[in-house]
Amino acid sequence: MNLPAELVRDYDHVSGPEIMDFPPAAADRMRDAGPAFWSTAHGGFWVVTRFEDARAAFQDPELFPQWGRGMPENPFSRTYIPLNLNPPEHHAYRKALVPLLSPRRVRALEEVVRETARRQLAKIGPKGECEFVEDFAMTLPAAMFCGLLGLPLDEFSVFADMAFDLIYAPAKVGREEGMEAAKAHRARANKKIEDFMRDLLARRKEEPGDDMISFLLGQQVHDRPLTDEEVFNISTLMFFAGTDSTGSAIAYSFAFLAQHPEHRQQLLDDPSIAPRAADELLRYHGFHHITRQVSRDTEFAGVPMRKGDVVLLPTGGANRDPEQFEDPNTVDFSRKASHHLTFGAGPHRCVGAPLATLELKVALEEVHKVITDYRIGDAGIEYVSGQSKTIPQRLPMVYTPVSSSVDAAR
Repeated sequence: MNLPAELVRDYDHVSGPEIMDFPPAAADRMRDAGPAFWSTAHGGFWVVTRFEDARAAFQDPELFPQWGRGMPENPFSRTYIPLNLNPPEHHAYRKALVPLLSPRRVRALEEVVRETARRQLAKIGPKGECEFVEDFAMTLPAAMFCGLLGLPLDEFSVFADMAFDLIYAPAKVGREEGMEAAKAHRARANKKIEDFMRDLLARRKEEPGDDMISFLLGQQVHDRPLTDEEVFNISTLMFFAGTDSTGSAIAYSFAFLAQHPEHRQQLLDDPSIAPRAADELLRYHGFHHITRQVSRDTEFAGVPMRKGDVVLLPTGGANRDPEQFEDPNTVDFSRKASHHLTFGAGPHRCVGAPLATLELKVALEEVHKVITDYRIGDAGIEYVSGQSKTIPQRLPMVYTPVSSSVDAAR
């Protein structure tokens, strides 16, 4: 593509140095390139830098339909329902999912998450140190998923282990054994999750209950029941979408609080601000790079885009747009509801956004009842990248041990 030099940047949202420095702010540092620029990484793609343009792209699935292959391509990806579908087909499947988030179900799931947080704090509190991602952050969405599936809370570790094996372990294998070994490891982890979900689907068909799979087996789209393959597809997507992203949002938030004790003190002084704090921390730590594909030649964000071009919509950059947010690079727990783009916008806005926000709120409330003086350990934060996000892989935490497991569970 023949473009002016000022529109071309070497921006790698997967492994570039700006990403590995602090992922949520990486795209914000490219704002001087203008409303949009062309990246030469991974075959080339457009990057949109402004909030209004990103939101407009999210809200226009006709001009910017879903890009299901990922950037770079994932060899294990499939067309997930409803994530990779476009309107009007997308609407029918999304409508079938909405009742899963009824107030009654959300209240029940909150108790599952809160009890899990307390149990984990009872384990790690007396130790005075923990690996926060594995020992706490990832356990809450795993427990949430357990609740959705109607499985005993004691089984949440199964999902935590599978999520860790799929998302984090391949990076370690790649460093030690090479990329082919990492791909093989991810393929095995992917199959393990799919085998588990297919087995659970068969069990729920025989003995339905008050759970997500049983609910989906009773739903209809286009005046017909969902097929077994569609139920499997949706349930597996809920696992992939609802574990690592939410766990990472919790990890990012506590990493920030560990480095900014004045903000932590605000939560200690007034726990009622947890909902506002959760929303602001989610805005500040937007870490997704969402992809779309241009459906026809057009001019958008001041640049000429051609049919077939891939467009990257970094939520972190949009959430730090000074034209949308006053002093955007400052965390302000008194900020009014911001309508940030961490969960996207338009017809594909994350259906699980209320659950993810709830999990972060519970984490903020429960941790600060027990552990109040945590800091990041000497090893520091380690990030791992994928197609659409860069997330904390390791977050060592050090703190004053609580006197007993009883204190941690209070």
